[in-house]
Amino acid sequence: MVRRAGRRWGAMVARLRWGGQLRAARKAVATDRGRAEADADPRYRLALARSLRTLAELLAKVDRPAEGLPYAEEAVDICRPLAETDLARHRAVLAECLGTLGELLTTLVRPVAARIAQDESAALEGAPEDLVAFYRPLAEADPARRRPALAAALHHHAAWLKQHGRREEALPVLEEAIALRRDLAEADAEAGAEADAEPLRRIALARSLGFLGELLGQLDRPADGLPYVAEAVELRHDLAAADADPRRGIALALCLRARCRLLLQLDRPAEALPFAREAVRLWWRVTESAADDRRYRAGLAVSLHTFGELLAKLDRPAEALPYAQEAVDLHRACVGLLGDHRLAGSLRTLGDVLMALDRPAEARAARDEATALGDTEGQTEGQTKGDTEEETRGETEGEVKGGDEGEAKPETL
Repeated sequence: MVRRAGRRWGAMVARLRWGGQLRAARKAVATDRGRAEADADPRYRLALARSLRTLAELLAKVDRPAEGLPYAEEAVDICRPLAETDLARHRAVLAECLGTLGELLTTLVRPVAARIAQDESAALEGAPEDLVAFYRPLAEADPARRRPALAAALHHHAAWLKQHGRREEALPVLEEAIALRRDLAEADAEAGAEADAEPLRRIALARSLGFLGELLGQLDRPADGLPYVAEAVELRHDLAAADADPRRGIALALCLRARCRLLLQLDRPAEALPFAREAVRLWWRVTESAADDRRYRAGLAVSLHTFGELLAKLDRPAEALPYAQEAVDLHRACVGLLGDHRLAGSLRTLGDVLMALDRPAEARAARDEATALGDTEGQTEGQTKGDTEEETRGETEGEVKGGDEGEAKPETL
């Protein structure tokens, strides 16, 4: 009896100690839930998942793990589809939520379920190749639930291989991810409109298709890559058309720019021009909706540069000049986000346009500044560092530089 009384007294002390934090955590959950329900942007769902996880942990600290369990489970349920769409960005949060779930299940003496959650949490924190190996048998045993996770792990592994200079090895890994994601997207389409209300699987497929197309371009196989990027563009068109928020056009603009680069590799600038023009229009819509956000102006700067460069290649320098000049101005303003190499590239394009317009003094000044920034003759718009969708999302959608493939901030879907 004394022990029980002691436990009751300990629980009372815990409630007094953590009561204020519990009230704050419940309020945070309510606030974040309202935001997530009002706006489908992943950042609000991730914020809700974190609030739910915090509330679950606090309930465990006041000896109420059974009450905390549903909150931990909901946090995992929120994070999982986001991680299956873009694992690199969301795996850390999913791992944390699974870890909390495992701790609660352990306290509630459910060792089998606890071990499953803890094993997945540990796998998410490991090497990409090991994560693929972890999910593969699970996908074979339970394909309906686990194939999306395997596809995400394959895409993540391919991105890791590319970042480490192993592009050829990345190809079959990415192709397997696409095959899985295509099957999943087709299954959603066959299931009807209700199943496709949350289009994360089509978003995931578009990401993998665009990545494969750009990877083939970097391997000097632009003709092979073009159909994949074209398919990604079509998917992104459908997704953007279904949502009035201008931010939903960001991913489409990046795909359009990837298509332009492949067409430039194939020496088909005239075909690329309408895609570059559409990308500029999409970025203008985004910047007009959030005029004070430098991240969106950075994306507009890159697209203006591409468009001006294409016009210059088509021997239309007078039309190219305002776009090339505005690109330079925006690159100057956003150099902290985009880096000197982007500004140098835009200055060189401006110099080429000015020279074609017989303004040699201004052209020389632009080229000299580009050279001083470390630009070289061979660095064109399609060859500079950070020029794939996987890499430029960080520069144009507000990621913090550094980290693992842009984990710091979520993609605007």
